Amino acid sequence: MKAPICEVCLKTEDILCPADEKKLEEGIITELDVKISRMLYKLLGDADVEFKKAVEAGDLIVLIVGEGDVPIVIGKGGKNIKYLTRELGKRVRVIESTDDVKKLAVDLLYPAGVFGVNVVYKPDGGQYYKVLVFSRDKSKLPEKSEVLESILTQITGVETKISFI
Repeated sequence: MKAPICEVCLKTEDILCPADEKKLEEGIITELDVKISRMLYKLLGDADVEFKKAVEAGDLIVLIVGEGDVPIVIGKGGKNIKYLTRELGKRVRVIESTDDVKKLAVDLLYPAGVFGVNVVYKPDGGQYYKVLVFSRDKSKLPEKSEVLESILTQITGVETKISFI
């Protein structure tokens, strides 16, 4: 299993090696990344899976995994997700890592329908993403729009807003 921390740190419970400790101090990885990496290692062992990052906002934790790894991380009948949800005390969603903002939004907001993603340029030279969601799907969002905006902003590194059309 590929994770943000090394294999030795995956197998130990309490301590991190100096290299991973430095990553944590510099903010490259978070405590949540470490915790979930270890939990996934317990569940999946040496499975050919890549866990990249965990993002948390509100009552939702989103796991970002490598291409094609979503079904393995979810587990048969969702057993891995049920375990993680129970252990973490929050709802867990798994999405595939991609640079395509629309695909990220579609995966995260499912079952709500995403019409598109626009880049909006601000007068001060900055920009943000505007995710367009069908108004009829507002009730289908997996979480409050503010929480989802926060998660998308953390994943993309660019401010993201959800608008209903």
